Amino acid sequence: MQKVYKTLLKAEPERAREQLEDLAVRLSPRDYAACARLRAVAEELIRRGLEVTAVDYQDGSQELEVVHPQARHVGPVTVDRDAGGTGCQLSWEEWVDVGDEAGVTRAADTVAALLLGVGAAVKP
Repeated sequence: MQKVYKTLLKAEPERAREQLEDLAVRLSPRDYAACARLRAVAEELIRRGLEVTAVDYQDGSQELEVVHPQARHVGPVTVDRDAGGTGCQLSWEEWVDVGDEAGVTRAADTVAALLLGVGAAVKP
């Protein structure tokens, strides 16, 4: 199993950028370049008041875990990059007990809130 290193980034974008650069210098030149856009995403998320943790893996890969400080119960969104660094995958996991009608309603409410919220925030 490979080692995982997590670094909570500072809440000020400039200080977070310094942290990200310090972490990135350990990467191969190819991975350093590919992570440039991921570092830019991290800075933008911090500007929006979100808490960002850089996750570095022993194999040189890197991703972000993002949490809303006032809604930690929602859990993190993971932002991962493709090999070239020009695309990223956004992932969010949530398990909901659907053993009763209340659980079914919670599951439907959660999916609807997520999709409607994203739909309103992200224009095509």
